[in-house]
Amino acid sequence: MRTLIFKALPVALCLLFSAAQLQAQLSISGRVIDASNGEPLVGASVAVENTSLGENTDADGRFSIKNIENADARIVVTYIGYEPQTLSPNFVSGKPVIIRLKPSSVELDEVVVTGIVEGQIRAMVDMKQAENIKNIVTAEQIVTFPDLNAAEVMQRIPGITLQRDQGEGRFVQLRGTPPELTNFNINGEQVPSPEGSYRYVGMDIIPSDQIEAVEVTKVMTPDMDADGIGGSVNIKTKGPQGGKPQIRATLASGYNNLRETPNYNMQFSYGQRYEKLGFQITGSFFENNQGSDNIEYKFAKGPFFNDDDQQEGQDNFFVHYREAQLRHYDIKRTRISVAPTLDYKFSEDSKLYLQTMYNSFTDNETRRRLIYDLEDPLNANYFLFGGIDHDIRDRIKQQQLSTIALGGEHKIGRVTIDYQMFYARASEREPNRLEARFESPGQAITIDFDVSDPDYPRATYPNETNAANATDYENFELDEMLLENTNTREDLYTPRVNVTIPYEFNNGQEGYFKFGGKIRSRVKTQDIRSQTFGAYREESILYPGTGDPLNLVAIADDFYEDNLLDQGYVLQNMPSADKLRDFYEFFPQYFIFSRNETRKNSYNQDYEYAEDIYAAYGMLRHDIGRLMILGGLRFERTDVTRNRGFGVILNGNRFIGVDTIDNRRVQEFWLPQIQLKYGLTPNVNLRAALTYTYSRPNYVDVIPSREEDRNEVSIGNPDLNFPRSTNVDLMIERYYRSSIFSGGLFYKRIDDFVFSYKRFGREGAPGSGNFPVFEFTKPLNGQDADVLGAEFQAQFKFDFFSGFFSNFGLFTNYTYTYSRAYLPRRVPANYAEAIIIDPLEDDLSDFFAEEDREEIELPGQAAHTANVALFYDSPKFFARLTANYQDDFLVEIGPDPDLDEYYDEALRLDLTMNYQMNDKLTFFADWINITNEPLRFYLGTPDVIKQQEFYSWWMRAGLRISL
Repeated sequence: MRTLIFKALPVALCLLFSAAQLQAQLSISGRVIDASNGEPLVGASVAVENTSLGENTDADGRFSIKNIENADARIVVTYIGYEPQTLSPNFVSGKPVIIRLKPSSVELDEVVVTGIVEGQIRAMVDMKQAENIKNIVTAEQIVTFPDLNAAEVMQRIPGITLQRDQGEGRFVQLRGTPPELTNFNINGEQVPSPEGSYRYVGMDIIPSDQIEAVEVTKVMTPDMDADGIGGSVNIKTKGPQGGKPQIRATLASGYNNLRETPNYNMQFSYGQRYEKLGFQITGSFFENNQGSDNIEYKFAKGPFFNDDDQQEGQDNFFVHYREAQLRHYDIKRTRISVAPTLDYKFSEDSKLYLQTMYNSFTDNETRRRLIYDLEDPLNANYFLFGGIDHDIRDRIKQQQLSTIALGGEHKIGRVTIDYQMFYARASEREPNRLEARFESPGQAITIDFDVSDPDYPRATYPNETNAANATDYENFELDEMLLENTNTREDLYTPRVNVTIPYEFNNGQEGYFKFGGKIRSRVKTQDIRSQTFGAYREESILYPGTGDPLNLVAIADDFYEDNLLDQGYVLQNMPSADKLRDFYEFFPQYFIFSRNETRKNSYNQDYEYAEDIYAAYGMLRHDIGRLMILGGLRFERTDVTRNRGFGVILNGNRFIGVDTIDNRRVQEFWLPQIQLKYGLTPNVNLRAALTYTYSRPNYVDVIPSREEDRNEVSIGNPDLNFPRSTNVDLMIERYYRSSIFSGGLFYKRIDDFVFSYKRFGREGAPGSGNFPVFEFTKPLNGQDADVLGAEFQAQFKFDFFSGFFSNFGLFTNYTYTYSRAYLPRRVPANYAEAIIIDPLEDDLSDFFAEEDREEIELPGQAAHTANVALFYDSPKFFARLTANYQDDFLVEIGPDPDLDEYYDEALRLDLTMNYQMNDKLTFFADWINITNEPLRFYLGTPDVIKQQEFYSWWMRAGLRISL
């Protein structure tokens, strides 16, 4: 018996092992497609029921699951926006299966509405599949908001706040950080800024109708540029699609209420794939005739004259006006954009592509100002010595941003290699800029402000002996005239290569190893050619003859405004730019040329800047069932090879020469990153990340330059440290059909953040005399900052109702941030006892108490941001009412806390509607800034208004054509 057992045991073990092997080798592969059109469904979830086995379909809808232990197992297939399907396949056959999913009930028959839903679903799938935390908005979603540029598109994303210019979104702030802490990309590569002062790009240069998708990445992976403490913004342009030719066009026009002027919009796109060759071109034109009305102030902090309580050393300095201004803007903005794309697919595993984009933004602006110059206050509203200026600024700002990317992607065996050569150019020109100021004649004017309405104070002239000077326009004299041409240009060259090597183990675990590098070479220059004139005289000892009188009566045109800001403010006898240019052309010899001012305006802001950035990384992704682990290390080195500014050297009023100031530096960072993603269920993700990032200071902050404007001086600081950050993120996401719910926490520890510090000072060699008071601004490093936040997002339709109400839905998100930042404690400001600054040293150490430190909010951090949009989505009609709110935030640090400048809270209300006339035509209408929300700044507390600027509402309507 024992012998029989020993003989049978090996046979039984072999059979058992063979059965186990057979069972372990069960697998299934195939494709998931749309049942209605056969298109592959990218990112569909294919899972073995009641196990951790499963995966998402690839770009062709393909999947493959191995190591299935139970021959009776069932496969569950789900995809957002489609009905789930459960099947019991024959695992033994080994044949690929085709799984056809039917659109769910949210998928409507009408073409336009279906496009909206499909775009929403596509964005949600991309976010669900992403290795890191990001938000995505697609072209189909963009048309459901009345947003005309890329910045305004991004305001709908959780954690985004905007800085606006003339009522339009311009600069993007992410997760409680200023815009310089976010990097900006087109098709995955950083782009240069047209503006001379900033690294970051004003997103108003890119029209929204040129965008295929906006990706806002909040957590970096090792293969991404790490110079984005706030995160990264990527604009993806439209590319060729398969199937029949795609032809789309938009024709629209509208009305701006404030100036009662029109706007125009046209867009066209054509795309098609001819077998292996794909081509897409999009073009856009938008012209907006607009304007704004503005009241703003400059403040100082000092004693009141003839104050009985005024005592030496007593803390009795008060915030008071230093200047008050009424402003009227007439503006015409034109955006032109063209984006051709070409690709050639040798096979599904090999392709070449060419992506280009050209953007042009022209800002034609005329600004008229009535300025009250104020000195020697008796109290907060009464000034013994005042003056009145009428001035004009007329300029055309022309910005261009062009990109070209040539690259390819090839799969060789299991290894994928992608590479690209990227070139971008940004430029800004201001040809023939004119600024001129005429000042009131004779004795200084006593000015008393009536503050019955504190938001809109009114100037009165209580002293009869000098009151008439305020309106003696025939004797207003030219105080200064500036003629200027500015050219700024930045060139960016970026070659890169990446190699991806996938792997898999027999136990079902898989992943990939990826490594690569890039070089980014940047050159930026700014050149200003200026002529400055300090006066006009009708006669000259050098030239014969006599010039015509130059005053406000002679040089004014027919402009007249008697109800500025709807408050009855009057602007009249304002200088005309055209008349002044003609006058100068006839009588140039009688204008008094200011040589030193011309030299300073021409040289002090010129610069040459060049840097080379070298980056390399290695990263590993490893999947264990539903758990994804991604980690790696990135190295970035910045070589500033040229940082050259120019400074005019004067000895008193005697010109000595132009000094060339050079600064070079090298900065290196080793940046480890790790991220986790766990699929709690097929439609629920848990995410966690620990990352390290940094940012580079703005050009205006590090260029050794000097900018002067009347009684204000700004100085660069080439010794600034690069800010660095440690980032921790947690997130949970729940996807269901066309709905999403997500919430998360984030924390940033930022060292050496940069802030612009202001101080009142007198410039000159210490001990050499009394000097005029200037407001000095210089960028400095803070000590450290903590940013903590939470964000929530929900997007869903009211499917729980029936009938009419089931067509309604809600789009909402909310972000809360808290920050605390530290800098050396500021010495209290006193305008009357301004500290003397040595211009050769630019040393501000006397303004701080180094032994102590002060807590502030991080500049750019808004405590609350939110979007709430109620929409109605029926087969032919779509409407969305949107409210966008952002809290106030610190913009600039002043001489002391009472003079810190804040961007005030704002609540904007917009409405958009789409009506599908047939399968080719859709009528749409947008109504923007319905409640006339102003741009508002304040100092210290909200009751000390620094600026209010109003734009009123505007609207547009038109047709979208799809062939």
